[in-house]
Amino acid sequence: MFAITPQMMSNFFNSISKFIILLSIILIVVAGVLIIFLENDYYQGISFKIMFIHVPAAWLSLMIFFSMGVSSIIGLVFKSPTSFTISRSLSPIGLIMSIVVLITGSIWGNLTWGTYWVWDARLTSMLILAFIYLGHLFLLYSFEHFQKADFAASILAIIGMVNLPIVKFSVDWWTTLHQGSSVFKVSGPSMTTDYLITLMVSFFCHFVTFILLVYKYFLYHYRK
Repeated sequence: MFAITPQMMSNFFNSISKFIILLSIILIVVAGVLIIFLENDYYQGISFKIMFIHVPAAWLSLMIFFSMGVSSIIGLVFKSPTSFTISRSLSPIGLIMSIVVLITGSIWGNLTWGTYWVWDARLTSMLILAFIYLGHLFLLYSFEHFQKADFAASILAIIGMVNLPIVKFSVDWWTTLHQGSSVFKVSGPSMTTDYLITLMVSFFCHFVTFILLVYKYFLYHYRK
């Protein structure tokens, strides 16, 4: 990553942008059809379909922050402007994803648990992640010199990576209202095939949309 210049990244994004847009449209349509015609859950009814927005957004919020942390380490060690640009581009998208997770989770929680919020380990650690994203963005725009901003934001991103395993494994380490993992388990996924296929299509729909947003934010920061 540290050997790749911003110009190379810009050219790469430009070369695949049309394909990504077309793929995004196709995945949105396919995911929408699958979700609409998927049979409702026996216990939760139609409300469980929030999962197909909530879970992919949660996966992406963690993946994005991990990528920010890695980019920040590379940027600090190798003085790579591309790595800092990538980290700046990822930060607002990660914040959006974490907010989507919290909002959809609150709606789903109210329909399932009868309350919008409980201070359990998974929800609290996810809220902390959203605040770290917010702090990262705040640091990026709190300094007149962009190098100081990148340095401060990178330190926060690296420290914030400590929260990622807490978010992921909180349901295993503590007793929480939030259900445990249904996909990434040693024993294999515990959901039915039709649910799993719909979830994965929805995830790739979110992921391709994420790529488009990264493309836009990267070009914005690169042209600055």
